[in-house]
Amino acid sequence: MVNEDDLRRRRVYVGLLAVASLIGAVVLLFYPGNDGVQGALVRVGLVMGAFWLALPTKTRPAAWKGMMSGWTAPGLIITALVIPRLKFMFPVLAIIVGIAYFARPRTRK
Repeated sequence: MVNEDDLRRRRVYVGLLAVASLIGAVVLLFYPGNDGVQGALVRVGLVMGAFWLALPTKTRPAAWKGMMSGWTAPGLIITALVIPRLKFMFPVLAIIVGIAYFARPRTRK
């Protein structure tokens, strides 16, 4: 298990990588012919920025901690595999579950 100091240090590294990728994409705006590299840098920067937001800070734990119960992920996977005609509904169900998770009432500490 990784301790909290390592996670915080990794959060800094991920943030720096996200910023560096986005700055590299902006710099490539001035050099034509690098559209593929620029697009890749933008995507990497945005994904790393999302990871940076999800990593823990001093005041809160990681965003994924306690996100799903032990039955949620296997249940969703089995449902998607067992009902092949409704596989197109899996992203819609995932969005509905995500909205329901964030819209639920919070308990105060």
